[in-house]
Amino acid sequence: MGLFDFFRKKKGSPKQAQQAESSESVYSDSTSSNLFSKKELEDLISILTKLSYIFRDSQLLHGGRNESMKGKIHSYVGILGFYYEEEYHYGKMVDIVDQDVLVRYALISNAMKDESNKRNVVRDLADNWSDVLQVIFNMQLESNLDGDKLKQMESEIPKVTLAFEKMSGNKCREPKDPRKITPRKVTYNPLNITEDLTLSHGHSIPDITHVFAQDLFPRLASTSGKDSKDVIAEYTIAMIKSYYDNAGFVPMVIVDQITGQISQVAYMAMKISYSPYPSLKEYVLSKIYK
Repeated sequence: MGLFDFFRKKKGSPKQAQQAESSESVYSDSTSSNLFSKKELEDLISILTKLSYIFRDSQLLHGGRNESMKGKIHSYVGILGFYYEEEYHYGKMVDIVDQDVLVRYALISNAMKDESNKRNVVRDLADNWSDVLQVIFNMQLESNLDGDKLKQMESEIPKVTLAFEKMSGNKCREPKDPRKITPRKVTYNPLNITEDLTLSHGHSIPDITHVFAQDLFPRLASTSGKDSKDVIAEYTIAMIKSYYDNAGFVPMVIVDQITGQISQVAYMAMKISYSPYPSLKEYVLSKIYK
């Protein structure tokens, strides 16, 4: 039985989620050489924590994606927590966040103590946060509880965006309206990847990062001189092909989900950047479409 055999029977409609609008200067009360004051960091951590639990309780993010998004946001809290507790010595994270957030903070804080890791994490903040903004934007398009909750955060989310742009020195990408995306024209599409949104209904994958990790870690440990980026890309293409072998086509939303989960694993394993490609997804598509 292949990894994606269950997609033959899967029913339901995965949806991705919403946006953060741009805003003028949000923070201006820092009084030291630190990038943010104690109050600013506490505000940012509070916003992200609130967002993480909207994702956790979401009825739109099916198949484990709600927990995956919650975990991703807790990672951002962990990054800010490192500055709050370790760099700026403003206080203890245990005093301002719950136990669920503390678990992820402990992992991120350890990783951030390595200067090289910290530089890479901070450098990629705006680019990685852009993916979250796209999810938020997509969810805001929905007229339901999830969409309403995120619309109520429209004045808060840009604070996080501006903070990450300030930290990384880079601008976030503007979310794209999925209703207005013009499918890319390709002459070679062996895995029948489609951007037709009507064909994405009933296609979603659960959070299987643990499966990807079990497969990828041994491969990365014995790359035999191959670039780690290409080892990961080839594995990703194999997973997309597995989906194609079972479904006969691959909705772009599945490419998003597979590359998103594998990106998380790749980052944990290798801290890999796909520059000059903006993401693993684009790198993989460039190889598929040739």
